[in-house]
Amino acid sequence: MFFRSFSLALMFFIPSLIWGQKLIGNQEYPEILWGKDQEFDTSDFPNGSFIYQKDDFILARGKLFQGEPPKSNGSFTYGTETITNSGKWNNDTIEILLNGKPNTRNEVIKRLEAGVRFDPQFFPFRYNLGRLYSLEMNYEKALVEFEYAKAEMPEYFKTYLHIAILSEITRQVYYAIMNYKLAVEKNPYDTEALIRLADHYLATGLKNRALLYLNKALKIEEESPNVKLGFARLEMEKGNFHIAYKIFNRTTLTTAEGKPKPYDKKFHYYFAETASKVTDYETAEEEYTKMLSFTNDPFFATVSSKVIARRRDIAKKFAEAKRTQLDDSEEETTPPNE
Repeated sequence: MFFRSFSLALMFFIPSLIWGQKLIGNQEYPEILWGKDQEFDTSDFPNGSFIYQKDDFILARGKLFQGEPPKSNGSFTYGTETITNSGKWNNDTIEILLNGKPNTRNEVIKRLEAGVRFDPQFFPFRYNLGRLYSLEMNYEKALVEFEYAKAEMPEYFKTYLHIAILSEITRQVYYAIMNYKLAVEKNPYDTEALIRLADHYLATGLKNRALLYLNKALKIEEESPNVKLGFARLEMEKGNFHIAYKIFNRTTLTTAEGKPKPYDKKFHYYFAETASKVTDYETAEEEYTKMLSFTNDPFFATVSSKVIARRRDIAKKFAEAKRTQLDDSEEETTPPNE
């Protein structure tokens, strides 16, 4: 269609243990990560490219992942605006979402819907609209968009992940498992699909099968926060909350160089839940607050932010009550001054 001049060049944001920065000429491309031993041919990307944004949206770039994307082979109108560049329109729309207020989400959806009407084969429109529909808990519409996105870029593993998650929500269990496994097949260096398969089997009571997938993830990246989250979840299901608490407490979310590791943000939710179980309410409050800071995370496609906010407020009250109790206890045990 109008934007077919864009090459289908999107690379994935994967743990640096397996994948690293690519040096092209004298320029490093930190957002574009190639698989180990993969060759890079610049002729594959003649006009434009796509990149993965850390909040799980797709952005458009110019040739070799830099500069503005090329103009479309046509235009469309939105209100009083005439749009001649689908890639820039997509990027501006996601910027509005990330930098705007929560109530801007409806406007962002309308902008992406207008983009899809203009260029239904433009991958970022489809993927990003699927993400937004998911956050609005409009699961059927989200599934449709991700299916279209998959048709446009069948090699991108995260699309399969979203289809699997949405299929699980809508109780299409067989299709969910199939797409989780396809995500693993498309990107054998990433642990997320394996962890989600383990989550699925934990939820259905098949702990041994969950452990099987966790061990597979462990072989890929032993220090991955997602892998640690998976093992902590396994202990939580067994009722071993103190063990799970220790796993969360000992997991680092940064590298030895101090750089943040990519990880599933629901780590904070489960850490908070576990901390509450062992009566560390201060940590629970902190972790719930961190979870709420990721307003556009896929986690909120299944759990309302209002639920998390209520749990944070309860943890805060318990933390304050515990501090007061400790203060009173210290006053009682302190001998009077002579």
